[in-house]
Amino acid sequence: MTVPRTILWKPAVHDHEEPLYQAIVRELATDIAGGRLHPGDRLPTHRQLARALDVGLGTVTRAYKEAEKSGLVSSRVGSGTFVATASAGNPLGLPSTGLVEMSVDLPLHSEDPDLASALAKVARRGGAQRLLCYQDHAGSGRHRRAGAAWVERFDLAAGADGIVVCAGTHHALCVALLSICTPGDIILCDELSYPGLRAIASHLQLRLHGIPEEGPGQGIDVAAIEAACKRQRVRALYTVPSFHNPTTAQLDAGKRGEIARLAKKYDFFVLEDDVHRLSSHAPPPPIASMARDHSFYVASFSKAVVPGLRVAFLVPPPKLVRRAAEAIWATLWTVSALPVEVAATWIEDGTADAVVSRKRREAGERQKLCARLLDGARFDAQRNGYYAWLHLPSPWTSLEFALEAREAGVAVTPSTPFLVGPIPAPAAVRVCLAAPSTRPEVEQGLEILHRLLATGPARNHGSASPRP
Repeated sequence: MTVPRTILWKPAVHDHEEPLYQAIVRELATDIAGGRLHPGDRLPTHRQLARALDVGLGTVTRAYKEAEKSGLVSSRVGSGTFVATASAGNPLGLPSTGLVEMSVDLPLHSEDPDLASALAKVARRGGAQRLLCYQDHAGSGRHRRAGAAWVERFDLAAGADGIVVCAGTHHALCVALLSICTPGDIILCDELSYPGLRAIASHLQLRLHGIPEEGPGQGIDVAAIEAACKRQRVRALYTVPSFHNPTTAQLDAGKRGEIARLAKKYDFFVLEDDVHRLSSHAPPPPIASMARDHSFYVASFSKAVVPGLRVAFLVPPPKLVRRAAEAIWATLWTVSALPVEVAATWIEDGTADAVVSRKRREAGERQKLCARLLDGARFDAQRNGYYAWLHLPSPWTSLEFALEAREAGVAVTPSTPFLVGPIPAPAAVRVCLAAPSTRPEVEQGLEILHRLLATGPARNHGSASPRP
Protein backbone atom coordinates (compact mmCIF):
# COMPACT_ATOMS: atom_id res chain seq x y z
CA MET A 1 0.00 0.00 0.00
CA THR A 2 1.39 3.39 -1.02
CA VAL A 3 1.48 5.97 1.76
CA PRO A 4 0.42 9.44 0.54
CA ARG A 5 3.13 12.09 0.58
CA THR A 6 2.21 14.79 3.10
CA ILE A 7 3.55 18.13 1.91
CA LEU A 8 4.10 21.47 3.64
CA TRP A 9 2.28 23.63 1.14
CA LYS A 10 2.19 27.39 1.76
CA PRO A 11 0.95 29.31 -1.28
CA ALA A 12 1.81 32.97 -1.87
CA VAL A 13 -1.67 34.48 -1.71
CA HIS A 14 -1.35 37.86 -0.04
CA ASP A 15 0.00 39.58 -3.17
CA HIS A 16 -3.23 38.84 -5.04
CA GLU A 17 -5.98 41.42 -5.51
CA GLU A 18 -8.76 38.81 -5.49
CA PRO A 19 -10.54 37.21 -2.49
CA LEU A 20 -8.16 35.01 -0.51
CA TYR A 21 -10.09 31.79 -1.07
CA GLN A 22 -9.89 32.33 -4.85
CA ALA A 23 -6.16 33.05 -4.58
CA ILE A 24 -5.66 29.75 -2.73
CA VAL A 25 -7.51 27.84 -5.46
CA ARG A 26 -5.52 29.59 -8.17
CA GLU A 27 -2.17 28.86 -6.49
CA LEU A 28 -3.24 25.25 -6.03
CA ALA A 29 -3.98 24.91 -9.75
CA THR A 30 -0.69 26.59 -10.65
CA ASP A 31 1.40 24.39 -8.36
CA ILE A 32 -0.22 21.25 -9.76
CA ALA A 33 0.42 22.48 -13.30
CA GLY A 34 4.03 23.26 -12.42
CA GLY A 35 4.65 19.82 -10.94
CA ARG A 36 5.20 21.11 -7.40
CA LEU A 37 2.14 19.19 -6.24
CA HIS A 38 1.57 15.64 -7.44
CA PRO A 39 -1.56 13.45 -7.71
CA GLY A 40 -2.19 11.80 -4.36
CA ASP A 41 -0.30 14.37 -2.26
CA ARG A 42 -1.94 15.04 1.10
CA LEU A 43 -2.50 18.77 1.58
CA PRO A 44 -2.31 20.55 4.95
CA THR A 45 -5.43 20.31 7.08
CA HIS A 46 -7.82 23.25 7.08
CA ARG A 47 -6.45 24.45 10.42
CA GLN A 48 -2.80 23.97 9.44
CA LEU A 49 -3.16 26.00 6.26
CA ALA A 50 -5.22 28.72 7.97
CA ARG A 51 -2.51 29.04 10.62
CA ALA A 52 0.31 29.08 8.05
CA LEU A 53 -1.37 31.79 5.96
CA ASP A 54 -2.75 33.72 8.94
CA VAL A 55 -6.29 33.61 7.53
CA GLY A 56 -9.61 32.47 8.90
CA LEU A 57 -10.53 28.80 8.98
CA GLY A 58 -13.60 29.52 6.85
CA THR A 59 -11.42 30.95 4.07
CA VAL A 60 -9.47 27.70 3.75
CA THR A 61 -12.62 25.58 4.00
CA ARG A 62 -14.23 27.56 1.17
CA ALA A 63 -11.05 27.31 -0.93
CA TYR A 64 -10.85 23.52 -0.54
CA LYS A 65 -14.54 23.18 -1.43
CA GLU A 66 -14.06 25.26 -4.59
CA ALA A 67 -10.98 23.23 -5.50
CA GLU A 68 -12.91 19.99 -5.06
CA LYS A 69 -15.74 21.24 -7.28
CA SER A 70 -13.13 22.07 -9.94
CA GLY A 71 -11.66 18.57 -9.76
CA LEU A 72 -8.32 19.72 -8.35
CA VAL A 73 -8.59 17.89 -5.03
CA SER A 74 -10.58 15.15 -3.36
CA SER A 75 -11.57 14.95 0.30
CA ARG A 76 -11.84 11.80 2.38
CA VAL A 77 -13.59 11.93 5.73
CA GLY A 78 -11.09 11.17 8.47
CA SER A 79 -8.13 11.14 6.08
CA GLY A 80 -7.78 14.66 4.73
CA THR A 81 -7.63 16.55 1.44
CA PHE A 82 -5.57 15.18 -1.45
CA VAL A 83 -4.46 16.38 -4.86
CA ALA A 84 -6.79 14.58 -7.26
CA THR A 85 -5.45 11.52 -9.02
CA ALA A 86 -6.01 10.89 -12.71
CA SER A 87 -8.91 8.58 -11.93
CA ALA A 88 -10.54 11.39 -9.98
CA GLY A 89 -10.13 13.74 -12.91
CA ASN A 90 -6.94 15.69 -12.30
CA PRO A 91 -6.64 17.95 -15.34
CA LEU A 92 -3.19 19.22 -14.54
CA GLY A 93 -1.04 16.33 -13.32
CA LEU A 94 1.82 14.61 -15.06
CA PRO A 95 1.13 12.34 -18.03
CA SER A 96 0.29 8.70 -17.40
CA THR A 97 0.40 5.64 -19.63
CA GLY A 98 -1.91 6.01 -22.62
CA LEU A 99 -2.39 9.74 -22.12
CA VAL A 100 -1.74 12.03 -25.09
CA GLU A 101 0.37 14.83 -23.59
CA MET A 102 -0.71 18.20 -25.03
CA SER A 103 -0.36 20.34 -21.91
CA VAL A 104 3.38 21.10 -21.98
CA ASP A 105 4.95 23.62 -24.36
CA LEU A 106 7.71 21.42 -25.80
CA PRO A 107 9.65 22.20 -29.00
CA LEU A 108 9.19 18.99 -31.02
CA HIS A 109 11.70 16.53 -29.58
CA SER A 110 11.38 14.40 -32.72
CA GLU A 111 13.49 17.02 -34.54
CA ASP A 112 16.22 17.38 -31.89
CA PRO A 113 19.85 17.45 -33.10
CA ASP A 114 22.44 14.76 -32.30
CA LEU A 115 24.04 15.56 -28.96
CA ALA A 116 26.74 12.87 -29.16
CA SER A 117 28.29 14.32 -32.32
CA ALA A 118 28.22 17.82 -30.83
CA LEU A 119 30.03 16.62 -27.70
CA ALA A 120 32.58 14.83 -29.87
CA LYS A 121 33.18 18.04 -31.81
CA VAL A 122 33.63 19.96 -28.56
CA ALA A 123 36.14 17.38 -27.32
CA ARG A 124 38.13 17.43 -30.59
CA ARG A 125 38.33 21.20 -30.69
CA GLY A 126 40.90 21.37 -27.90
CA GLY A 127 40.79 23.28 -24.67
CA ALA A 128 37.71 21.37 -23.55
CA GLN A 129 39.04 21.24 -19.98
CA ARG A 130 38.42 24.96 -19.70
CA LEU A 131 34.69 24.19 -19.71
CA LEU A 132 35.12 22.63 -16.26
CA CYS A 133 36.33 25.94 -14.84
CA TYR A 134 34.39 28.94 -13.60
CA GLN A 135 33.52 31.41 -16.36
CA ASP A 136 33.00 35.16 -16.26
CA HIS A 137 29.65 35.93 -14.66
CA ALA A 138 28.22 37.21 -17.96
CA GLY A 139 29.71 34.26 -19.88
CA SER A 140 32.98 33.71 -21.71
CA GLY A 141 33.90 35.89 -24.66
CA ARG A 142 33.33 33.03 -27.08
CA HIS A 143 29.89 32.27 -25.65
CA ARG A 144 28.86 35.91 -25.68
CA ARG A 145 29.93 36.20 -29.33
CA ALA A 146 27.79 33.15 -30.14
CA GLY A 147 24.96 34.80 -28.22
CA ALA A 148 25.29 37.97 -30.29
CA ALA A 149 25.12 35.87 -33.46
CA TRP A 150 22.02 34.10 -32.14
CA VAL A 151 20.32 37.37 -31.20
CA GLU A 152 20.83 38.55 -34.80
CA ARG A 153 18.43 35.74 -35.84
CA PHE A 154 15.86 37.57 -33.69
CA ASP A 155 16.34 40.76 -35.73
CA LEU A 156 18.23 42.59 -33.00
CA ALA A 157 21.80 43.85 -33.26
CA ALA A 158 23.87 43.49 -30.10
CA GLY A 159 27.62 43.15 -29.76
CA ALA A 160 29.17 40.45 -27.62
CA ASP A 161 29.78 42.98 -24.83
CA GLY A 162 26.02 43.55 -24.64
CA ILE A 163 25.16 39.87 -24.09
CA VAL A 164 24.63 38.13 -20.74
CA VAL A 165 24.45 34.32 -20.87
CA CYS A 166 21.63 32.86 -18.75
CA ALA A 167 20.41 29.39 -17.83
CA GLY A 168 17.23 29.55 -19.90
CA THR A 169 14.49 32.14 -20.33
CA HIS A 170 13.08 31.73 -16.81
CA HIS A 171 16.49 32.51 -15.34
CA ALA A 172 16.93 35.45 -17.72
CA LEU A 173 13.67 36.99 -16.49
CA CYS A 174 14.80 36.53 -12.90
CA VAL A 175 18.14 38.19 -13.70
CA ALA A 176 16.41 41.12 -15.41
CA LEU A 177 14.06 41.73 -12.49
CA LEU A 178 16.86 41.39 -9.94
CA SER A 179 18.78 44.02 -11.91
CA ILE A 180 16.13 46.72 -11.67
CA CYS A 181 13.59 45.93 -8.94
CA THR A 182 13.19 46.24 -5.21
CA PRO A 183 10.40 44.65 -3.11
CA GLY A 184 7.04 46.28 -3.72
CA ASP A 185 7.77 47.42 -7.27
CA ILE A 186 4.91 47.16 -9.79
CA ILE A 187 5.31 44.99 -12.88
CA LEU A 188 2.67 45.18 -15.62
CA CYS A 189 1.85 42.13 -17.72
CA ASP A 190 -1.01 40.59 -19.68
CA GLU A 191 -3.97 39.37 -17.63
CA LEU A 192 -3.06 35.95 -19.02
CA SER A 193 0.70 35.50 -18.62
CA TYR A 194 3.49 32.97 -18.29
CA PRO A 195 2.96 31.30 -14.86
CA GLY A 196 6.68 31.39 -14.12
CA LEU A 197 6.54 35.18 -13.95
CA ARG A 198 4.19 34.94 -10.98
CA ALA A 199 6.56 32.57 -9.22
CA ILE A 200 9.51 34.94 -9.74
CA ALA A 201 7.48 37.98 -8.67
CA SER A 202 6.32 36.22 -5.52
CA HIS A 203 9.88 35.33 -4.47
CA LEU A 204 11.14 38.86 -5.21
CA GLN A 205 8.09 40.42 -3.49
CA LEU A 206 7.03 42.28 -6.61
CA ARG A 207 3.45 43.27 -7.41
CA LEU A 208 2.01 42.05 -10.72
CA HIS A 209 -0.79 44.09 -12.30
CA GLY A 210 -2.65 42.43 -15.15
CA ILE A 211 -3.48 44.50 -18.26
CA PRO A 212 -6.39 43.34 -20.47
CA GLU A 213 -6.11 42.68 -24.16
CA GLU A 214 -7.51 45.29 -26.51
CA GLY A 215 -9.75 42.75 -28.20
CA PRO A 216 -9.79 39.07 -29.12
CA GLY A 217 -6.44 38.18 -30.67
CA GLN A 218 -5.18 41.80 -30.60
CA GLY A 219 -2.81 41.51 -27.67
CA ILE A 220 -2.28 43.82 -24.72
CA ASP A 221 -4.21 47.12 -24.59
CA VAL A 222 -1.64 49.91 -24.95
CA ALA A 223 -4.09 52.54 -23.69
CA ALA A 224 -4.54 50.51 -20.50
CA ILE A 225 -0.75 50.43 -20.06
CA GLU A 226 -0.62 54.22 -20.17
CA ALA A 227 -3.57 54.50 -17.80
CA ALA A 228 -1.76 52.25 -15.32
CA CYS A 229 1.38 54.41 -15.61
CA LYS A 230 -0.65 57.53 -14.85
CA ARG A 231 -2.10 55.94 -11.70
CA GLN A 232 1.11 54.61 -10.17
CA ARG A 233 4.86 54.26 -10.56
CA VAL A 234 5.49 51.31 -12.87
CA ARG A 235 8.90 49.67 -12.85
CA ALA A 236 8.56 47.28 -15.79
CA LEU A 237 6.27 45.73 -18.37
CA TYR A 238 6.59 42.02 -19.21
CA THR A 239 5.44 41.06 -22.69
CA VAL A 240 5.63 38.12 -25.10
CA PRO A 241 5.03 40.09 -28.30
CA SER A 242 5.58 37.61 -31.14
CA PHE A 243 3.62 34.53 -30.03
CA HIS A 244 1.88 35.18 -26.75
CA ASN A 245 1.59 32.41 -24.19
CA PRO A 246 -1.16 31.19 -24.08
CA THR A 247 -3.31 33.22 -26.52
CA THR A 248 -0.92 33.09 -29.56
CA ALA A 249 -1.52 36.83 -30.22
CA GLN A 250 1.17 38.82 -32.04
CA LEU A 251 1.64 42.53 -31.42
CA ASP A 252 1.71 44.57 -34.61
CA ALA A 253 4.42 47.11 -35.39
CA GLY A 254 2.26 50.01 -34.24
CA LYS A 255 1.69 48.57 -30.77
CA ARG A 256 5.37 47.76 -30.38
CA GLY A 257 6.26 51.31 -31.27
CA GLU A 258 3.70 52.66 -28.79
CA ILE A 259 5.09 50.47 -26.00
CA ALA A 260 8.60 51.74 -26.78
CA ARG A 261 7.31 55.32 -26.64
CA LEU A 262 5.54 54.75 -23.31
CA ALA A 263 8.63 53.12 -21.80
CA LYS A 264 10.62 56.26 -22.55
CA LYS A 265 7.84 58.64 -21.48
CA TYR A 266 7.13 56.97 -18.13
CA ASP A 267 10.65 55.61 -17.58
CA PHE A 268 9.83 51.93 -17.15
CA PHE A 269 11.67 48.90 -18.52
CA VAL A 270 10.29 46.42 -21.04
CA LEU A 271 11.01 42.74 -20.39
CA GLU A 272 10.64 41.43 -23.93
CA ASP A 273 10.35 37.64 -23.83
CA ASP A 274 10.61 36.70 -27.52
CA VAL A 275 10.68 32.99 -26.76
CA HIS A 276 8.78 31.89 -29.89
CA ARG A 277 9.93 34.55 -32.36
CA LEU A 278 11.71 32.06 -34.64
CA SER A 279 8.50 30.05 -35.08
CA SER A 280 6.27 33.11 -35.48
CA HIS A 281 4.93 34.31 -38.82
CA ALA A 282 6.59 37.55 -40.01
CA PRO A 283 6.96 39.21 -36.60
CA PRO A 284 7.62 42.99 -36.62
CA PRO A 285 10.92 44.35 -35.27
CA PRO A 286 11.51 43.84 -31.53
CA ILE A 287 10.49 46.56 -29.09
CA ALA A 288 14.11 46.54 -27.91
CA SER A 289 15.23 47.84 -31.31
CA MET A 290 13.24 51.02 -30.61
CA ALA A 291 13.99 51.45 -26.90
CA ARG A 292 17.44 49.97 -26.18
CA ASP A 293 17.96 51.97 -22.98
CA HIS A 294 14.62 50.76 -21.59
CA SER A 295 14.57 47.11 -22.70
CA PHE A 296 15.72 43.71 -21.53
CA TYR A 297 15.48 41.38 -24.52
CA VAL A 298 15.46 37.58 -24.06
CA ALA A 299 16.44 35.34 -26.99
CA SER A 300 15.83 31.73 -26.00
CA PHE A 301 17.98 28.91 -27.32
CA SER A 302 16.27 26.22 -25.25
CA LYS A 303 12.75 26.76 -26.55
CA ALA A 304 13.85 27.22 -30.15
CA VAL A 305 16.23 24.26 -30.35
CA VAL A 306 16.36 21.90 -27.33
CA PRO A 307 14.77 22.54 -23.90
CA GLY A 308 17.22 20.38 -21.95
CA LEU A 309 20.09 22.75 -22.72
CA ARG A 310 19.15 25.57 -20.38
CA VAL A 311 20.53 28.46 -22.43
CA ALA A 312 19.17 31.92 -23.20
CA PHE A 313 20.86 35.15 -24.18
CA LEU A 314 19.81 38.32 -22.38
CA VAL A 315 20.36 41.77 -23.93
CA PRO A 316 20.05 44.32 -21.10
CA PRO A 317 20.13 48.10 -21.54
CA PRO A 318 23.78 48.99 -22.23
CA LYS A 319 24.21 50.73 -18.87
CA LEU A 320 22.85 47.68 -16.98
CA VAL A 321 24.96 44.88 -18.47
CA ARG A 322 27.25 44.87 -15.45
CA ARG A 323 24.32 44.85 -13.04
CA ALA A 324 22.80 41.90 -14.92
CA ALA A 325 26.13 40.08 -14.62
CA GLU A 326 26.02 40.73 -10.87
CA ALA A 327 22.55 39.15 -10.80
CA ILE A 328 24.05 36.06 -12.47
CA TRP A 329 26.63 35.98 -9.68
CA ALA A 330 23.86 36.29 -7.09
CA THR A 331 21.81 33.42 -8.52
CA LEU A 332 24.24 30.93 -10.10
CA TRP A 333 27.73 32.45 -9.78
CA THR A 334 28.15 31.46 -13.43
CA VAL A 335 26.12 29.51 -15.99
CA SER A 336 27.46 25.98 -16.58
CA ALA A 337 29.81 26.25 -19.56
CA LEU A 338 29.31 22.84 -21.19
CA PRO A 339 25.67 23.29 -22.34
CA VAL A 340 26.49 26.80 -23.56
CA GLU A 341 29.46 25.40 -25.50
CA VAL A 342 27.16 22.88 -27.20
CA ALA A 343 24.73 25.70 -28.03
CA ALA A 344 27.57 27.85 -29.38
CA THR A 345 28.80 24.95 -31.53
CA TRP A 346 25.35 24.45 -33.03
CA ILE A 347 24.97 28.19 -33.66
CA GLU A 348 28.33 28.36 -35.43
CA ASP A 349 28.04 25.23 -37.60
CA GLY A 350 24.44 25.87 -38.74
CA THR A 351 22.87 23.00 -36.81
CA ALA A 352 20.66 25.34 -34.78
CA ASP A 353 19.29 27.03 -37.91
CA ALA A 354 18.58 23.67 -39.54
CA VAL A 355 16.77 22.43 -36.42
CA VAL A 356 14.65 25.59 -36.25
CA SER A 357 13.68 25.16 -39.91
CA ARG A 358 12.71 21.51 -39.42
CA LYS A 359 10.67 22.34 -36.34
CA ARG A 360 8.87 25.17 -38.13
CA ARG A 361 7.90 22.82 -40.96
CA GLU A 362 6.70 20.10 -38.60
CA ALA A 363 4.78 22.63 -36.49
CA GLY A 364 3.13 23.88 -39.68
CA GLU A 365 1.98 20.37 -40.57
CA ARG A 366 0.56 19.91 -37.09
CA GLN A 367 -1.29 23.22 -37.34
CA LYS A 368 -2.88 21.94 -40.55
CA LEU A 369 -4.03 18.85 -38.66
CA CYS A 370 -5.49 21.10 -35.98
CA ALA A 371 -7.41 23.17 -38.54
CA ARG A 372 -8.80 20.02 -40.17
CA LEU A 373 -9.65 17.99 -37.08
CA LEU A 374 -11.06 20.92 -35.08
CA ASP A 375 -13.02 22.24 -38.05
CA GLY A 376 -15.94 24.26 -36.74
CA ALA A 377 -14.27 24.99 -33.41
CA ARG A 378 -13.02 28.46 -32.53
CA PHE A 379 -9.32 28.63 -31.80
CA ASP A 380 -6.40 31.03 -32.19
CA ALA A 381 -3.09 29.91 -33.67
CA GLN A 382 -0.18 30.84 -35.93
CA ARG A 383 0.75 28.83 -39.01
CA ASN A 384 4.02 27.50 -37.52
CA GLY A 385 3.09 27.82 -33.87
CA TYR A 386 3.67 25.16 -31.23
CA TYR A 387 0.22 25.44 -29.68
CA ALA A 388 -3.35 26.63 -30.18
CA TRP A 389 -5.70 28.51 -27.85
CA LEU A 390 -9.01 26.66 -28.02
CA HIS A 391 -12.14 28.63 -27.08
CA LEU A 392 -14.87 26.52 -25.48
CA PRO A 393 -18.58 26.85 -26.21
CA SER A 394 -21.06 27.29 -23.37
CA PRO A 395 -21.60 25.65 -20.91
CA TRP A 396 -18.00 24.40 -20.70
CA THR A 397 -15.62 25.90 -18.14
CA SER A 398 -11.88 25.69 -18.67
CA LEU A 399 -11.13 23.39 -15.72
CA GLU A 400 -14.11 21.18 -16.48
CA PHE A 401 -13.02 20.68 -20.08
CA ALA A 402 -9.43 19.93 -19.04
CA LEU A 403 -10.69 17.42 -16.47
CA GLU A 404 -12.92 15.58 -18.94
CA ALA A 405 -10.25 15.71 -21.64
CA ARG A 406 -7.82 13.99 -19.31
CA GLU A 407 -10.41 11.36 -18.42
CA ALA A 408 -10.89 10.79 -22.15
CA GLY A 409 -7.15 10.42 -22.74
CA VAL A 410 -5.58 13.80 -23.56
CA ALA A 411 -3.94 16.40 -21.29
CA VAL A 412 -4.44 20.10 -22.06
CA THR A 413 -3.79 23.22 -19.97
CA PRO A 414 -6.75 25.19 -18.57
CA SER A 415 -6.63 28.97 -18.40
CA THR A 416 -6.36 29.07 -14.59
CA PRO A 417 -2.54 28.90 -14.21
CA PHE A 418 -2.11 31.88 -16.55
CA LEU A 419 -4.39 34.31 -14.68
CA VAL A 420 -3.00 37.52 -13.19
CA GLY A 421 -5.40 39.52 -11.05
CA PRO A 422 -9.02 39.00 -10.04
CA ILE A 423 -10.53 38.11 -13.41
CA PRO A 424 -12.77 35.18 -14.33
CA ALA A 425 -10.99 32.24 -15.93
CA PRO A 426 -11.66 32.37 -19.69
CA ALA A 427 -13.47 29.36 -21.14
CA ALA A 428 -10.43 28.27 -23.13
CA VAL A 429 -7.57 25.77 -22.97
CA ARG A 430 -4.06 25.68 -24.42
CA VAL A 431 -3.45 22.72 -26.74
CA CYS A 432 0.26 22.05 -27.27
CA LEU A 433 0.60 20.50 -30.71
CA ALA A 434 4.39 20.12 -30.44
CA ALA A 435 4.35 18.00 -27.28
CA PRO A 436 3.33 14.60 -28.75
CA SER A 437 6.16 12.59 -30.30
CA THR A 438 4.33 11.75 -33.53
CA ARG A 439 1.61 13.14 -35.79
CA PRO A 440 -0.67 10.13 -35.15
CA GLU A 441 -0.59 11.07 -31.46
CA VAL A 442 -1.53 14.63 -32.39
CA GLU A 443 -4.44 13.30 -34.47
CA GLN A 444 -5.58 11.08 -31.61
CA GLY A 445 -5.55 13.96 -29.14
CA LEU A 446 -7.36 16.35 -31.48
CA GLU A 447 -10.03 13.77 -32.29
CA ILE A 448 -10.71 13.34 -28.57
CA LEU A 449 -11.05 17.10 -28.13
CA HIS A 450 -13.37 17.30 -31.13
CA ARG A 451 -15.64 14.63 -29.63
CA LEU A 452 -15.77 16.46 -26.30
CA LEU A 453 -16.71 19.72 -28.01
CA ALA A 454 -19.46 17.93 -29.92
CA THR A 455 -21.01 16.17 -26.93
CA GLY A 456 -20.66 18.80 -24.20
CA PRO A 457 -19.93 18.36 -20.47
CA ALA A 458 -20.73 15.05 -18.79
CA ARG A 459 -22.93 16.89 -16.27
CA ASN A 460 -25.30 17.68 -19.15
CA HIS A 461 -25.75 13.95 -19.63
CA GLY A 462 -26.40 13.17 -15.99
CA SER A 463 -23.08 11.39 -15.51
CA ALA A 464 -19.54 12.29 -14.55
CA SER A 465 -18.10 9.01 -15.81
CA PRO A 466 -15.43 9.05 -18.53
CA ARG A 467 -16.56 8.79 -22.13
CA PRO A 468 -15.42 5.78 -24.11
